Amino acid sequence: MTTNPLARTSPRITMLTARIDAETLAAFDVFAEGRGGRSAVLRQLIEQAAQANADAPRIERRETTATNRVSVRFTDVENAVLEHRASQRSTDRAGWIKALVRRHLGLKSRVDDGLIAELAPIRMQLLRIGRNLNQAMKAANASMLPDGDKQIGGELRRIADMRMEVSEQVAAVGDAMRGDTAYWAVAD
Repeated sequence: MTTNPLARTSPRITMLTARIDAETLAAFDVFAEGRGGRSAVLRQLIEQAAQANADAPRIERRETTATNRVSVRFTDVENAVLEHRASQRSTDRAGWIKALVRRHLGLKSRVDDGLIAELAPIRMQLLRIGRNLNQAMKAANASMLPDGDKQIGGELRRIADMRMEVSEQVAAVGDAMRGDTAYWAVAD
């Protein structure tokens, strides 16, 4: 029995559909022209994003699917404010309203996936800065003269202080990723 060697090595191909406005698509087509077209450029962008975020924390899926619907009506002004607030959180209006309600009901430990997606790369960069500061401290300690160069000692203290500040910021971003309750607090 013979097998097709290409069948074993070719990647499984799936389709991705995205809805965007016609103006954005036209601008993207201009960009993609001469670069292999829409599909090739999208594939490259997705692969680059996946590689760049390979070590980013993963966002967990919800345990259950929401099946109940609630209908609310808003004035034009309220709707505009909702749209604005949702865009600030990188989500849509419905997602923002759901996050707000879930926060007040106490049913969801995190605020929203948009916030986590924005904070994860910031946290990763802070961790990298902290590692670089650690390496700088080790290098400075290794090069320090036995008679104790006072100038290097002062710089080591500054690096140690920066390392502590970065650690505090990493912790603060981590806290925000787990649940930014201050954003949702409202007066009773």
